[in-house]
Amino acid sequence: MQRDVFSKTQIKGLRVELDKQFLCADKIYKKACRILVKEINEMNDRGNKMIGVHLKKSILPGYACYKALINSGIEKKIAIDFVERLMCNSAQKMAKICKLLSTKKYGFKVFNVLFKLGLKIGFPKEGWTIEWMENNKQCIRFNITTCLYCEELKKRNALELCPVFCKTDHVTYDPLAPSVIFERNETLAKTGTKCDFCFRKGRI
Repeated sequence: MQRDVFSKTQIKGLRVELDKQFLCADKIYKKACRILVKEINEMNDRGNKMIGVHLKKSILPGYACYKALINSGIEKKIAIDFVERLMCNSAQKMAKICKLLSTKKYGFKVFNVLFKLGLKIGFPKEGWTIEWMENNKQCIRFNITTCLYCEELKKRNALELCPVFCKTDHVTYDPLAPSVIFERNETLAKTGTKCDFCFRKGRI
């Protein structure tokens, strides 16, 4: 397969990373490409462009890589850890942007505006059910009770991969401290109840 189908995804460096860790990297990569192409061709974007973006750039590439590793005889934990490392690396760009607000007194105010705008545009009702609990100058708090990532991975019998994507939230938002404190006690991927997001204004 000549075209690099992972080039426009969150894990565009997959081929190089496979070479670093696995002797059969070429075979794994080709399997992953075939899986990804098939998944994208058959995906259901639920009639929403942003859902399609999440599927094509994040969920399906991560799943395709994971499935290719498993199908190549790689241990499940090793496969999950590998995908987690790639996904967390891809979150570093946004983490660096968040870090810029970490020491600013106006950090929470700016984050509050930008985050809620991003949530509105990037996480449509076709993929997520969001219940607002608190929204003021001191705290943003909400629960997510249905999640596109959980649903799509569960449909593919790969729900065990979902915590990988949950971890990228911490990679992205933890650097906001101390101006903004990110807290989360549970996720749908682990408890099956909800993802309880909380961003509190910190002290500087």
